[in-house]
Amino acid sequence: MKPSLESQDSDRALRHLCELARTTFTDELSPREQAGWSRLDAKMAGGPRPRRILAVGFGLAAAAAAVVFLAYSWNQKSPSLGFRIVDETGVPHAAPDLDSAGRIEFSDGSKVTVAAQTRASVTAIDALGARIRLEHGRLSAQFVQLPQASWSIAAGPYQVLVTGTAFDVSWTPDTRALELWLRHGSVLVKGPNAGQGLAVVAGQHLLASATTGQIVLDAMAPAVPPALPTLSSADLAPAVSPASERPALASHEPSRAPRAAPAARAPAPEPSLTWPQALARGDFQRILDEAARRGLDDVLSGASSADLAAFADAARYGRKNDLAQRALLAQRQRFPQTLAGRDAAFLLGTLDESRAGRDAQTSALRWYGRYLVENPTGSYSGQALGRRLVLFESMHDRAAAREAASLYLAKFPSGPYAAEAKRIVETE
Repeated sequence: MKPSLESQDSDRALRHLCELARTTFTDELSPREQAGWSRLDAKMAGGPRPRRILAVGFGLAAAAAAVVFLAYSWNQKSPSLGFRIVDETGVPHAAPDLDSAGRIEFSDGSKVTVAAQTRASVTAIDALGARIRLEHGRLSAQFVQLPQASWSIAAGPYQVLVTGTAFDVSWTPDTRALELWLRHGSVLVKGPNAGQGLAVVAGQHLLASATTGQIVLDAMAPAVPPALPTLSSADLAPAVSPASERPALASHEPSRAPRAAPAARAPAPEPSLTWPQALARGDFQRILDEAARRGLDDVLSGASSADLAAFADAARYGRKNDLAQRALLAQRQRFPQTLAGRDAAFLLGTLDESRAGRDAQTSALRWYGRYLVENPTGSYSGQALGRRLVLFESMHDRAAAREAASLYLAKFPSGPYAAEAKRIVETE
């Protein structure tokens, strides 16, 4: 007897769905499950199918269709990123924050490592990134660069906006100081005296004070690990307890005169550091104190280029801008052809920009312009161009701002100031 038209339609649908199930699942099936598929194939190749075979086939096919649908839906709508928080030993935490050493790991591969005595938390998360709050301490962030990625770290009144980059950042609530070391990529820092945002690029270091409003941007000093204490053989000898605390000797043991405890040794003097070494260790006050002992005039007229640069940086970090300006001007006068001499022009611009008033802004523009003439492809060139367009915009010089924005976009179309430059160019 011929199978009915309804039965033929069911057969065709079943074959189609089973083929979908086979292509979806068979790569991951066990040998036993593969044998089941073979038996189902044999039944399908025969005559009319019993109801039980139809039910099994349609069940498997429906499962495959569900998997395909979920995969399609996943691709159509990006889910929110996932994250987990683990302590320094790798044990997961249920809370969305850390108040000790540990890591925040995101499902896209991004990672935030939190130092000891630091408190940080994830305050929001979506498909493009997360918002992290640093309440105090230091963390190291490494964000994967993906299209339209959006990450931010809030610390006090500051925001660090990032896409794909790696950097260290610290926040000290007592002094209201933010410090940033950028190792890869670029970020935009917003906060007091940062205008529309201050761009920081790879290899740069930023120090910002919310108390004074001062912002210092310079090249990142190489890290110098702290010196490890050295121990002599005498330091490793077991300590001798006082006679009153030692057990009495047995009568048959020959008496011994108590061994005198080693005399306390004066600590070895700390080896002398060069000023660049002291700067790398963060010992800015040492440099300022030694400069005062040597005499400021002698330092400005006789110090090497490297020492002058270290002295200028120490003065800027110590918020002694007048000293820093004198050191940078001496660098310009005595070593104009060196890299430090050319970089001094940019740093003089940042000192002027930290002061209030139109005259200070005009002076900053001149220094940035001079730096670009002397070092058009230098490490600060993008920053100098970006600061110029921001300054022209804040001074309401629309023509100059538009010209500076166009120049910036021509050289740095994807730079950290690109969004601001495009807005200026497109504004009538």
